[in-house]
Amino acid sequence: MQNFTDIPSSRTLSDSLIEILNNDKTAISCNSGTTFPTTNLQIGMLCYRTDQLKLYQLIGSNPDNWRFIMDLSTGIDAQFAAKLNAAAYTAADVLAKLLTVDGSGTGLDADLLDGQHASAFAAAGHNHNTAYLGISAKAADADKLDGYDSTAFVRSVNGAGPDASGNATVNVDLSSRVAKSGDTMTGRLTLPSQTVVGVNPQIDFQDTDQGTTRYLHVNNNLMGFLNTGGGWDMYANNSGQVWAANYGWLHDYFFRQVANCAANPGTGDNAINCYGGGNITSGRIHELIDEGGQIRLRSVNYLTNCNCNCNCNC
Repeated sequence: MQNFTDIPSSRTLSDSLIEILNNDKTAISCNSGTTFPTTNLQIGMLCYRTDQLKLYQLIGSNPDNWRFIMDLSTGIDAQFAAKLNAAAYTAADVLAKLLTVDGSGTGLDADLLDGQHASAFAAAGHNHNTAYLGISAKAADADKLDGYDSTAFVRSVNGAGPDASGNATVNVDLSSRVAKSGDTMTGRLTLPSQTVVGVNPQIDFQDTDQGTTRYLHVNNNLMGFLNTGGGWDMYANNSGQVWAANYGWLHDYFFRQVANCAANPGTGDNAINCYGGGNITSGRIHELIDEGGQIRLRSVNYLTNCNCNCNCNC
């Protein structure tokens, strides 16, 4: 019965008679019902679940924790009889129970050593003299090691014999070797050829007494030299044309400044469009012609009546 009511102290006894009787019945019945009570909870109170025929006790709240005490659906004597008597819980009793389940496949097989049966181990007097190198035989009697003759193994490297453990030793001073990941050399390096690979491959030349660095550089199919500031100083394209920072393309500079300034000394011949020249007179003249694979000097007749710096309106 779950019909407990909290009676305030201000009420009279006669007015509280019904609630007192209900509270007494609730206490006597241990808050019996088909559900656990949720109000007026007190730690230690009992509840008999009539739907389960089981007795519970409240051992904690928030959240409510009802601990099962006893199953009243069967006799108490039968429940206690199913429990092991403490006096019978001895080492001999445990061993006797283990022996009833001991055996192959149980995990308690006493015949196993590291999980192996006795048949997996050789007897103390057993040997393999008929099939393998005998116990009394010497290692020198073996002709093969893992199927290989002794000539297949290294015993010395660069004249260095094996160490005390029989391992091959190599007389190599690793401190004198250049690391593949990058290193600094102090001696001269001679190579039959060398490949420099990169997006913009470059070789740096450091002039230690001047404290400057110049560069041999390849970029955009141009190969040449960079100045100390990293800019192009001179380069050549893949067609063999050369460019210099001070002159530009040398081919164009040559024909712009020099090519048409050619005269035949002693003949009185003049040069056409001579760089830095003054008035041009009529007569026989010479000029340089770029023919790709060679430069040719040719003579031409040039007639003019201008003699005032080519101002033909004079």
